[in-house]
Amino acid sequence: MRLASLAMALCLALPVHAALAQGTPPVREREASIVNQSGQTLRELYAAPPGAEDFGPDLLGADTVPDRGTFRARIPGAACDLEFRAVYQDGTEERPRHNICRNRRVQLGDPSIPMREATVRNETDTVLMQVFALPPGAEGRGPDRLGENVVEPGRELRIRLGRTRDCVFDVTAVFEDGEEERRAALNLCREPRIVLGDPAAPRREARVTNASDRTIREFYASARAPAAWGPDRLGVDVLPPGSGVTLRLRGQACLWDMRAVYDDDAEETKQGIDLCTVREVAFDGSGAPRAPERRFTLVNRHGAMIQEVYLSAPSEEDWGPDRLGEEVLPQGERRDVTARLRECEADLRIVFEDRRASEERAGINLCEATTIVLRPGWTLADRLDEGEASDSGPRPGSVRLRNAAEVPVAELYADAPGAPRGPDRLGRTVLGAGESLDFAPPEGVGCEADLIAVFRDGREVRLPATDLCAGTELVLR
Repeated sequence: MRLASLAMALCLALPVHAALAQGTPPVREREASIVNQSGQTLRELYAAPPGAEDFGPDLLGADTVPDRGTFRARIPGAACDLEFRAVYQDGTEERPRHNICRNRRVQLGDPSIPMREATVRNETDTVLMQVFALPPGAEGRGPDRLGENVVEPGRELRIRLGRTRDCVFDVTAVFEDGEEERRAALNLCREPRIVLGDPAAPRREARVTNASDRTIREFYASARAPAAWGPDRLGVDVLPPGSGVTLRLRGQACLWDMRAVYDDDAEETKQGIDLCTVREVAFDGSGAPRAPERRFTLVNRHGAMIQEVYLSAPSEEDWGPDRLGEEVLPQGERRDVTARLRECEADLRIVFEDRRASEERAGINLCEATTIVLRPGWTLADRLDEGEASDSGPRPGSVRLRNAAEVPVAELYADAPGAPRGPDRLGRTVLGAGESLDFAPPEGVGCEADLIAVFRDGREVRLPATDLCAGTELVLR
């Protein structure tokens, strides 16, 4: 009787234990050991129940898992059956399904499948930016196999195509100039080497010289221009006046087009240069029209000395050089400022002594405002020349030289009468067609001087025994 009572008591106690079990906190997350056998770096990892609309956050966070590496993943939720989404370094994906309650080890990739690799060699003269490789008949191009890498001319790089039993691939290479080279049905099991370009193509070489008075900022050479100019052959360098660079090109073509971009954005193009016979090419700027010279006068009516002056077109991203150079603009004085700008409108910025403060005004029409009075409130004033007389001629003690010819004046000499020709008084600048210049006697030369203007076409104009202090205008034709 007592045994029967004990058995009944145990049976009655079972629901109580079940109730206690029901009060156990639910599972909030599960863990899995991710083993990467894909042959590539695992870049992202997601997990969700099969059919879920959202895979949730990247389980790797900022981490990556190298080939044959292991990662302990903490997966939110209580689900056992999960679909994983693995994203590899080359952009390819794998989506295996796995029950992590039965086996916490999740293997990505199949080590029994061979790892397919190939070496890409660039035998062109242009940087290789992208390489795509997929089996024939596959949709799209697939991922860029170079990733963040590029292949310079004459260099090579080993790429991974992942674990695959495929041997035959269609390969597309994209170069810096936008040109593409396609190779169909390459058997990378038989020959895992992809040579782009023609290694037998001859190398062309020429010396390019900057014979102008401006810096060449960019330089291009192409046998396919103007459709494709290709990369800037100077790279991060520039070509100052009087300097040169050896240009090395590769290709079957003899005729090449070249384009120089100067620091004032002017462009000069030479077409059909035969690099099979020509070894030197000079750019003198004659084919690149200069921006007109804008000339105006700054008058300082502020209460402090002005240390720096900047002027630039509204489209420019930076202010450019200090227009005062080594000089300053003291209180009450004036300075003539010149700048080559394609448009009349410009932005002006002045900086006071010791850089204590600065002021700016945008959209000044330099074709109309030839005198700018810098006074308190000038940035908002209706008239910039208020209280100042307009320019009535050359500065005192000088003459105004006006170039009425169709070509620039490249050199200007002013020496005592009968003396041998001295230095070029223009230096690196020129007096463009239609432009004018106020010219005072150089140091060591009196008011009376022999004046010689040399035009870019080689023609000379001589004005012997000219009074350089007369305050008149001299027209050069």
